Amino acid sequence: MNCKSNKLRDAVVIALAASVLPAGTALAQEAQSGNATNLDRIEVTGSRIKRTDVEGPNPVTVVTRQDIQAAGEISVADFLRNNVYNSFGSARESSGSATGSQATISMRGLGSAYTLVLLDGRRITPSGALAGGAANINMIPTSAIERIEILREGAGAVYGSDAIGGVVNIITRKDYEGASIQLGYESPKVGPAGTTGSASAGISSDRGNITFVLDHQDREMMYNREIKDIVTGAGIAWPTSAYNSSATFSNANGTRSVANCDTFENSIRTSPTTCGFDHGATSANEASLRRNALLVNGNYNITDNTTMFFRGLTSETKSLGVYASAPVDNNGNGPGKLPTIAANNPFNPFGEAGTLYYRFTPLGTRDSHRKDTLRDYTLGLRGTTELFGGADWEVAANYGNSSQSSVGLNYGIGSTLQALIDSGQFNPFDPTHPSVAASAGKIGHTVYVESVNKTKGIDGNISFDLFKIGDRTAGFVTGFEYRKDALSQLYDAQSAAGNVFGSAGAGTNGDRSYGAVYFETLLPVLDSLNVTLAGRYDDYSDVGGKFSPRVSLEFRPLDSLLVRGSWGKGFRAPTLSDLHNAPSSTNLASEPDATIPHAGGDELACQALAAYRAASGNTSYQPYPVNPCNSGLQYTWLQLSNKNLKPEESTNWGLGVVWSPNDALSVALDYYDIEITNIIGTIPRALAFRYGDQGVPLYGVDRGPAITAPGGTVLPGPAQLIRLPTDNGAMQTSRGLDFEANYRYDTTSIGAFTTKLAWSHTLEFDFTPVGAGTQERAGKFRYPKDRAQLGLGWNSGDWSANVIGNYIGKHDSGTRATNFSAQTTVDVQASVATPWNARITLGVRNVANKMPQFSTAIGFPNYINTIYNIWGRTPYLRYEQNF
Repeated sequence: MNCKSNKLRDAVVIALAASVLPAGTALAQEAQSGNATNLDRIEVTGSRIKRTDVEGPNPVTVVTRQDIQAAGEISVADFLRNNVYNSFGSARESSGSATGSQATISMRGLGSAYTLVLLDGRRITPSGALAGGAANINMIPTSAIERIEILREGAGAVYGSDAIGGVVNIITRKDYEGASIQLGYESPKVGPAGTTGSASAGISSDRGNITFVLDHQDREMMYNREIKDIVTGAGIAWPTSAYNSSATFSNANGTRSVANCDTFENSIRTSPTTCGFDHGATSANEASLRRNALLVNGNYNITDNTTMFFRGLTSETKSLGVYASAPVDNNGNGPGKLPTIAANNPFNPFGEAGTLYYRFTPLGTRDSHRKDTLRDYTLGLRGTTELFGGADWEVAANYGNSSQSSVGLNYGIGSTLQALIDSGQFNPFDPTHPSVAASAGKIGHTVYVESVNKTKGIDGNISFDLFKIGDRTAGFVTGFEYRKDALSQLYDAQSAAGNVFGSAGAGTNGDRSYGAVYFETLLPVLDSLNVTLAGRYDDYSDVGGKFSPRVSLEFRPLDSLLVRGSWGKGFRAPTLSDLHNAPSSTNLASEPDATIPHAGGDELACQALAAYRAASGNTSYQPYPVNPCNSGLQYTWLQLSNKNLKPEESTNWGLGVVWSPNDALSVALDYYDIEITNIIGTIPRALAFRYGDQGVPLYGVDRGPAITAPGGTVLPGPAQLIRLPTDNGAMQTSRGLDFEANYRYDTTSIGAFTTKLAWSHTLEFDFTPVGAGTQERAGKFRYPKDRAQLGLGWNSGDWSANVIGNYIGKHDSGTRATNFSAQTTVDVQASVATPWNARITLGVRNVANKMPQFSTAIGFPNYINTIYNIWGRTPYLRYEQNF
């Protein structure tokens, strides 16, 4: 195919093609008369039709291996988390999470379930620990990556119905010759050091090639006590919990602790009559993570027209998370049911019957040991045929298994503890009493969880030229996919029965089959105008199917100018977990929501308490263990799945312009518009609280005994368990602008300079929950409108240097606690190639040691760890030896 020449475009095509074409396929570049150049066509993320233009109708950001190395991050998860299109951050390995070893990416802030992660153009097996709803990018070995292509718009018609927020296509190394080893070390200002190591080798022949990559990463755990001075230095009070090792006693006459409650370890006096537990003294902030991975990529030319290819990735991580000793939130009668003590119990100093907010400390902290394993294999054939006048074809089988084995130490059986209290053989008010140590072994329980998500599938496609319009060729591709998905999350029998305190036991068992057929055609209707039509029908065995169309345009009025646009539909099926998950409990706050409107907390109890205070004049009266008027305190919620869920639906469209006036400069501006309806999720927790008190079906609130205030006024009992079902009906819109610019300046004396700017601006991010008004979130607390990154590079001979500026815009919801200023951090790096064929790199991330902003509007440890990190200034050293 002849095309008009653009030197910058041609250079990029050659570089990309060299890294993606299989062995035995030569890149043909032959000079033609005039300004024509004959280039082999390549496939770029966002379309299955091969073309000569890297810049097409789809906005794609290409991140090279050199870009990843320049950032100096220890893992691909850390690198992608800092990407400007990961708008409002995403999950990282966290010690305070049930899936603490996992990391995700969430393009446009829509959630990780809306970002499709591909490995060499095929979807990576979603994580079993994430209930099959998203990929765990912590499993991807950094050293195995050749480049990352980020499609910044939906592509349901191309890759699958759930590619709504965007696509991240991770291209692995292949066709590599030689060998190298790489060692890295980093030492952050806050937290432990991290180490990396990798070994790569590749061989090739006339018939094929094979590439091996071994990868290792190790980062130890960071404890909360390491950041206590930073948090309190920011003016944030170090929190305590009512669940104490010396039980907090509660009944209709109020909440009290024993007189000497502050003499016990980690028990802090919070008022003249109560103490709280310093859970941050023993818990960890970020979980440790140790990863070992092996990638094997190979190609073998069976004939001149047929190539066999294979990719195998096996990755394993081990993680440790440490939580404070278990709060007793289950007395054997289900989550949220607290232990009780009789008035005549020999250890009851109050002489009244009541409820206990107790923390089981004799066995120590809850330690969660997790082992994650990913096995992802693909074996296939690709080639050419004389059919249809000459066609390219490909067929492949793939198998994926993403599993997690989790062992949680030092939990307990609530019924056993309750029985010991009732029999007078356990003193919950004195953690040093001999009865506590004597009974610990009887009460203690180890939680076992096995999560497995398996995928088996086959896919294939064929592409060929349909016809010519003048001298322009219309391309066409059609294909199919089939897979079988199975999700299993199994808990030990006691956890599954809801008998364990300090743990949210639940299980899932479900499977489904999935099939899809698709097509895509490129129609060059004019010399300067291409139209691409695509369609895909996805069918799920349990929720049915739907057709997703897509149309895109690319208009080139000048060789240097591209105007592009696209429109498409998509849908996302409920996950197997959404449909089949067993009830699970979790501890979360009832946050305020102005669109309901709702002040947060326990509305029913707060209103009754406020009325009593006003009537009695006793403004300090507060008998509840959890202040019902404080929206930042936590309650126990029972999360419920729903077998009647329907798929979500989406509409995506966008417009953009790309200008490349010369070989050195390229500028792109794109607008995106996403609307998702019938969203699967839960309503605002504060509204669920209200619905539960009102008796709305599926909802409910379990309360303790009513409280009788002085004077005889009866107040609602404390909330112990609130039901939170999953349902359809919410709506989300996300609209914004992306700007990218690349400039290169070459000199004859001092080397070459490069500049890369990426900026993403959110114009609108509105969410409308079921039963509530629209929440305009763009620019509000937790939703910064702007993220940007500016990279400056220089290289001359053996030397190179990089400076990267990272910008996160302000976000503010109108209060002091939710007013977050913009943050800019700067990373620097220098590198030199040695005469012995090695490269030494020294760098510092966050040179100015910028800390995240702390706020009482955020749960402990009071900073947003999905957007910011707390490591501070991080020097690192990397050594690479090539052979």
